[in-house]
Amino acid sequence: MAQKNSKRKSSVKRTATSRKSSMKRRNNTKNIGRRVEVYGILILMAAILLVISVFIPQDSGLINQRVNEFFSYIFGIGRYIVPFLLLVWGTSFFIKKIKLLSLRFGFGFLLFFFSFMGILSANIKYTNIFDDVLIKTKGGITGAGIFYGLFKLFGRAGAITVLSVLIIISIIIITRISLSDIGKKLRVFFQNIDFKIFAEVFRKEKPPGDRGNIEQTRKVSSKNEKIIEKEKEKTSESKRSAEEPELIDSLSKEPGIRTDSGPAKRELQLKMPIMNEAGEDENYRTPPRNILKKSKNISSKLYKQSIKERVETLNTLFNDFNLSAKIDRVVRGPSVTMYELSLAPGIKVQRLLSLEDDFCVALGADDLRILAPIPGKSAIGLEIPNKLRSIVTLGDIFSNIENEAGDQNLAVPLGKNLSGDTIYMNIIEMPHILIAGATNSGKSSCLNSIIISLLMRTKPSDVKFIMIDPKMVELSIYNGIPHLLSPVVVNPKKAAAVLQWAVEEMENRLRVLSERNFKSLIEYNDAAKKNKNKEEDFKPLPYIVLFIDELADLMMVAAAEVESRICRIAQMGRAVGIHLVIATQRPSVNVITGLIKANIPSRVAFMVTSNIDSRVILDCTGADKLTGRGDMLYLPYYLNKPERIQGCFVTTNEIEMITGYIKGEKEPEYNVDISKKISQTGKKNTEKDELFYEALKAVVEDKRASASLLQRRLKVGYSRAARIMDQLEDSGYIGGSDGSKPRQILISRDELADILLNP
Repeated sequence: MAQKNSKRKSSVKRTATSRKSSMKRRNNTKNIGRRVEVYGILILMAAILLVISVFIPQDSGLINQRVNEFFSYIFGIGRYIVPFLLLVWGTSFFIKKIKLLSLRFGFGFLLFFFSFMGILSANIKYTNIFDDVLIKTKGGITGAGIFYGLFKLFGRAGAITVLSVLIIISIIIITRISLSDIGKKLRVFFQNIDFKIFAEVFRKEKPPGDRGNIEQTRKVSSKNEKIIEKEKEKTSESKRSAEEPELIDSLSKEPGIRTDSGPAKRELQLKMPIMNEAGEDENYRTPPRNILKKSKNISSKLYKQSIKERVETLNTLFNDFNLSAKIDRVVRGPSVTMYELSLAPGIKVQRLLSLEDDFCVALGADDLRILAPIPGKSAIGLEIPNKLRSIVTLGDIFSNIENEAGDQNLAVPLGKNLSGDTIYMNIIEMPHILIAGATNSGKSSCLNSIIISLLMRTKPSDVKFIMIDPKMVELSIYNGIPHLLSPVVVNPKKAAAVLQWAVEEMENRLRVLSERNFKSLIEYNDAAKKNKNKEEDFKPLPYIVLFIDELADLMMVAAAEVESRICRIAQMGRAVGIHLVIATQRPSVNVITGLIKANIPSRVAFMVTSNIDSRVILDCTGADKLTGRGDMLYLPYYLNKPERIQGCFVTTNEIEMITGYIKGEKEPEYNVDISKKISQTGKKNTEKDELFYEALKAVVEDKRASASLLQRRLKVGYSRAARIMDQLEDSGYIGGSDGSKPRQILISRDELADILLNP
């Protein structure tokens, strides 16, 4: 009995220990399973953050932006694939089917990925392999290194061959497809096809004309039914519009494009080529379009409710003031919404204009602009600023420029109007532009967008730039680009010399055109491109665009010289391809004179402080009601009233990337004549006055030197006497001025006699 009890106790202990061990194993497996799930969740979180940093880099935070820059530098375009690899890896911790996949999938995919990165980097110049712009837009530093190594070993064709063979091998590894099996299946497929059927189809005659007539009658009847249905829809829509105003959202619809190169009749004219594409710029490549980033679209739910509330407040105002008016249409633009009103017969428009302040108070708007009437319509427009403004970037409106502008190399986008259409400006047709506005109103952004759009489309042989920037910070970023004829001029005193060179270049071009009987540079370049006689002197001439960022500083230093030369270029520069783009933040009569306004018909006005400044720019009010931040009024030469536009915006980072890319393509070649004129402006005039020696004799005899003495002795004016005094001081005959003390006479009578004998 004792032995049986001992056996029972030992068996009970064994079962207890086995149970404990099994419980521990279960707990360990549970802990391991939870740990694996935590790892999977962390990897999925990293994948989601990487998706945000790669696909939404603008508002993703500091760390995500740095991660995006790191992956774009390492993998280039391949950075878009890395987040999906992390997602697959993270989900493999939860799905057993993905977890149990063989290693050939990973090996094959990695081989495909790195081979594909190498082929993407095939266009990189091997002398500049570490260029940030090229690396980020191609296969990254990884692809560049792979292709560069294969290029050094096998050459360009051999490197592409090796990489494409590796891609085929990776596909075979992943899919387990044999090339011989593919060949057998294709052979069986073509053997089963009966090519006689195709021969009989082509031999058949066309159906008789009766069948065609029956089909035409069917088409006509179906068209009539569609027209009746459309008329019914129009009647139902008219009934609805009688109750509610029509809302047109220019942001949600597909953007239209309008090129402002003149009236509609000009579209029938032929497009003349500007420059021969072959030649010195044959290897030059314009910057890639993906450098320009696009903006985000605002959801319509955020602003539709505010528009309905404003419509209700306007209707209550009409009832309170006994004004029988009705809102027919609402057009929402990027920064301003226009409410189209129709007044009842017999009501004066002046009554509506007198309620402008009441509208501002009721709507809570800083200011509003009333269009009476809207150009081309029998309606009145109320332009009210939006509470939620949408940014218009250059990348939003630059994508369709090739379809609309075509061969017009000097067509630049300005922005979007209220209806959402993109407006382009052809500088050749303008032919000069005056941009004015207060500080921080968007003037410099407009100037930068014009320059960047020209750099994105033109080669250095097509267009040359001259930039004058007295503020020294706005245009200095463009120093070193190959389009410049001279470095950016920052000294206002030297700007007059640059304008004088432009006047001389204009006169030389006019002389060349008159000798060859051409009326414009377009005709001259068209004939020079053909050049049947192959004359060496008969070559295409580039366009020259002068950018002046601050006209007020130039007018303060040399008003007469600057005004006369600007007017000369504005009057005669259009025919020879010299155009002006002038910007100023002081639109006063002293800066924008009557002669400058008369010769520059196309103007762009940003926000100004008073209606007087608006009249100086546009000859009408309206610019004082703008909201700033790119909100502009555009008045080309062929319109009577200005059009409201939201200007496009370019970031400093985009400008640096584009200029860096262009500087790497070609080095600048500055004009020697311009540099000579700039260097001569700093030198003093060495020509002596006719009365120089008589003045020297009078000074030595009287033993004192002053301008009043020379005025009395030589009978000249004060300005000439002071100039002679400066010449005597430069020659070393008299000392410099020392306050109220008299000047020293540095020569004696004997030395004077020697000087007069040997002048």
